[in-house]
Amino acid sequence: MSSVATAVRFAGGSYGTGFQIGPRGYHDFARTHVAPATTTDRFLVHGREVVVAEAHDGESSWATLVGAYHELMTVYAGPAPRRDRVFALFNSLRVDDRVGGMVVRPRSATLLESMSEHVVVVVRDFGSVSVPGPRQARDHVPAHAGAPTRHGEVWKVALPGARGSTALSDHTFVVGCAAGVAEVHLSGTPHRTDRERLDWLAGIGVAWEPA
Repeated sequence: MSSVATAVRFAGGSYGTGFQIGPRGYHDFARTHVAPATTTDRFLVHGREVVVAEAHDGESSWATLVGAYHELMTVYAGPAPRRDRVFALFNSLRVDDRVGGMVVRPRSATLLESMSEHVVVVVRDFGSVSVPGPRQARDHVPAHAGAPTRHGEVWKVALPGARGSTALSDHTFVVGCAAGVAEVHLSGTPHRTDRERLDWLAGIGVAWEPA
């Protein structure tokens, strides 16, 4: 496995915000490789450090809470808000960071609710697996039967502009299981054969469990 990242969005009334969760170093990777940025602020929220960075082009900024094992990031368009607003945002959350993952929930007084979540797993030379949360899973499953796999069914969908192509990387594969769904994009690198990638695809099992 190469990397795992997750995302969750909370909303209440007319207010909503999204977060990404990655391993330690997630913030520095984004600041260095995704959008070159400069750190503009650091402060503590419930004993955890929050780091704020602004992109050199001024188009975006992000704030990241650094846990013992994972990091919780939110992205803004343009310059970052004032420190008190960023503090209030992270202060509205209950964060439980463990070796096996980070659990993030809004505090009850905020009246916020979880609206969507998904997990993305990237496996080197095979592809990526995007797993939507249980609420969104039903929207991804076609009405017709799929081809059988070890744990459920799979459907093949051509990407826009790729109709008629036989390349695996020109398609999305929807994997449906009893307790979860995933969208899989297979890699086009020469390090694995198509047969090896399809065998890997057929062995994917998805199951959401309560946190």
